Amino acid sequence: MASNTYVTVDDIRLYILDRSIEDNADWDKDLSFSDEEIMAAMERAAREYNSLPPYTSSARADCLPKDTNIFYDAIVQQLYIAEINRLSRNDIDFDAGGVTTSIEAKRIDHLRRLTAEHGERFREAARALKLHQNWMDGFGKIG
Repeated sequence: MASNTYVTVDDIRLYILDRSIEDNADWDKDLSFSDEEIMAAMERAAREYNSLPPYTSSARADCLPKDTNIFYDAIVQQLYIAEINRLSRNDIDFDAGGVTTSIEAKRIDHLRRLTAEHGERFREAARALKLHQNWMDGFGKIG
């Protein structure tokens, strides 16, 4: 297979629009996620896929196919889970002019919703693919 058939760090950056400071102006960051964080999320996404029954196929982080959004959603879900964990450690209420607020709470809520959406998309598509593969392994092509 040609290398352009596998998910890359740049593919994920484009999928979540995390390419430059223009994409993240509200966060005062050049990039939300480092290449290392994306590659680690790719590892976790492959493990997540491999953990789903039926256990008919396995994935490796260095060659996740990009012919569907299955691994895009799995990788993004893993990125957001890690970001929620990081933000939660720093989620401390503070008093500003008599109003108690938490800067991180809104981001955490937003990321939890996105994590659930990407996770559901991933699991639904991955299970369907694995069931199809299981069927094909058991019965082969019919017709």
